[in-house]
Amino acid sequence: MSATRLLVLAVVRAHGRTHGYRVGQDLLGWNADKWAHIKTGSIYHALRQLTKEGLLEECPDAVSDNGPMRNEYELTPGGEAEFNRLIEKALTVPQPKPDSFCAGLVMMSALSRDRVLDYLRRRLATLAEQRSRVDLANHNAHWTGEDALPAHMDALLGFWANHTETSHDWVDALIGKIAGGAYEFADDNPKVFATPGSPMPVRQPNSYDRAG
Repeated sequence: MSATRLLVLAVVRAHGRTHGYRVGQDLLGWNADKWAHIKTGSIYHALRQLTKEGLLEECPDAVSDNGPMRNEYELTPGGEAEFNRLIEKALTVPQPKPDSFCAGLVMMSALSRDRVLDYLRRRLATLAEQRSRVDLANHNAHWTGEDALPAHMDALLGFWANHTETSHDWVDALIGKIAGGAYEFADDNPKVFATPGSPMPVRQPNSYDRAG
């Protein structure tokens, strides 16, 4: 649920105060159901759970932009701390599933450039360690003799070697782009995407979305 928690907190944080329908409209409009496996039900569950944990404050009977009365939510100080904890973990710690990292990449503009670079460099160091362990496993693999591995295990070791190498090189290239001035971050523009009070545009579905 970490990706959902991060994204819900990030959207509420950006709006300052908003209702569940708008949170869902934003996230599903960005195809988060595809890359973060978010569903409408999980969004409302996250809102209730985050409120129960004291990370969101519910503001009942607020009037939405569209007129109907809807409960609205805003971050508490604890919610701000949880947002910062989750986005740090998402950008820093490699996970088997990519949904949290995807969420961190989408919302990284809410942070300063130096902070994002720090998190990504820490991620790169972890990936370098993982790559070294995979290389060592490949080097120590025995393919003959009594303790020989099944021949098809070569495919698994090859997959992990390629996966760790590709992940490392991709993050390294991203660090280079950001360090070179690519993208806007919170210290470049206080109203950049995902910062408090920033516009959160909903992308219009395209033909790929309709086909899916």
